[in-house]
Amino acid sequence: MAATEADVQLFWGEPRDDIAERIARLKALSAKLDRDLPPLAFGLRITTLIRDTREEAWADAEAKVARMAAGKAGDWQDHRTVVAHGQQRLNDVVTRGDVLDDNLYTAPARHGGGSAGTTWLVGTAEDVARSLRKYEDLGISQFILSDTPYRAESDRQGKALLPLLS
Repeated sequence: MAATEADVQLFWGEPRDDIAERIARLKALSAKLDRDLPPLAFGLRITTLIRDTREEAWADAEAKVARMAAGKAGDWQDHRTVVAHGQQRLNDVVTRGDVLDDNLYTAPARHGGGSAGTTWLVGTAEDVARSLRKYEDLGISQFILSDTPYRAESDRQGKALLPLLS
């Protein structure tokens, strides 16, 4: 469907090699199926946990995962029983390690939201910007970034991360 009809194929925060493979497959399929729309664009939805130091970022990330594991991360965890195809891919990614690529933290996917949206890029704003640029190098042109609590983390992203990406 995406190869012929979508404007943007949105990916969850998965390892870059996996996304590169899917982008290549979708581009080939678009050509094979004679897509008559503008070229398919690609996006990434990922949580970004940024702090002033790497040590602070990882300590906060691990503390959040501990709260998730204890069932104290919020009501959104009640979606764990629904397992869509993309969620299953994230469940599978978790088995490959807690940290993949440079700073893709997969441990949160074990505990929240049926894995949906629960891989995080963790580090300083510079670390996360560098990782986002690597996704951009794969062909990702649309980004949905978030973390909770939304207001505080959006403010942090706006001040520390976004200036590095413009």
